[in-house]
Amino acid sequence: MSLPFLRLISALSVLLAPFPAAADLQSVLQEERTSLAETCSDTMQFLDGFAREVNVNGDATPDILVDYGRLSCNGTQMMFCGSAGCTQKIYLGRADGSHVMAGEFLAYELRFDRPSEGTFLAVLHGGSCGRAGVETCFKRYALSGDTIATLPEEPRDRWFYTAPPTPSAMLATSEGDSLRLVCDGNALRIQYGPTWMWSEDGSVDQHARDLAGAQGRIEIEIEVDRGQPTAVPFMVEETARVLQSPTLAPNQPFFAAMMRGNRLDLHLGGSLEHMRGFTLKGSSKAIGSLLQACGQG
Repeated sequence: MSLPFLRLISALSVLLAPFPAAADLQSVLQEERTSLAETCSDTMQFLDGFAREVNVNGDATPDILVDYGRLSCNGTQMMFCGSAGCTQKIYLGRADGSHVMAGEFLAYELRFDRPSEGTFLAVLHGGSCGRAGVETCFKRYALSGDTIATLPEEPRDRWFYTAPPTPSAMLATSEGDSLRLVCDGNALRIQYGPTWMWSEDGSVDQHARDLAGAQGRIEIEIEVDRGQPTAVPFMVEETARVLQSPTLAPNQPFFAAMMRGNRLDLHLGGSLEHMRGFTLKGSSKAIGSLLQACGQG
């Protein structure tokens, strides 16, 4: 399959295509049947997961992701897949219940991990970032009104700083877990996104809500270099799909320890399923930059 590994309706931004209004999921499926009819002239079957609701931009209107990896075309599921992943399309929902196709990607995965910010992550073949194919590329895209724009590539397994309007110091792993520090006035919040809190469709899993219980709080111990753990309460933030801490003073000892340390572990009781470990590589510069941006440096 030829490059590019990501096809947008224009180079770095995408104007919403003038597709006919689609009343619901079935209309999107009919649109797909029509567009695929010539290619899949012998047999065409939409397998489970071919089209599913996702939340791209945090509004109340469901969006739809179409994954051609879940399409059987002329007896094969590989018609639209290759070494760079499978074709995937995003249909944005409109207030009137219709959907419009916004972008088409050749990707391993699309992660709608920050709907409250209107951004999502594409897991791509290394060639889309100018590297060898085996070096997976992670690119973030942002919705701005009716456009999709490419943001700078995000590193994996290394802390980095993102500038205003939402300054943050964060780390995301190749497996999909994330940890993010953000400013809130003169304080900081921790946003923790472990993969165990999400359902297959990307929404918050009921399991996470059950763990929060009637108080709506999950207490997690944060430990730097196997030192003294600090217990931090987290609330389930449904829209952002993260666990979010209350505001914390920037002079908390574990923030300074994170800037000096090598490894960070987060524990939920003694459960191995809920334990996550993060490198602190790059944390000194990233957190230092965040503190300066928040007026604390």
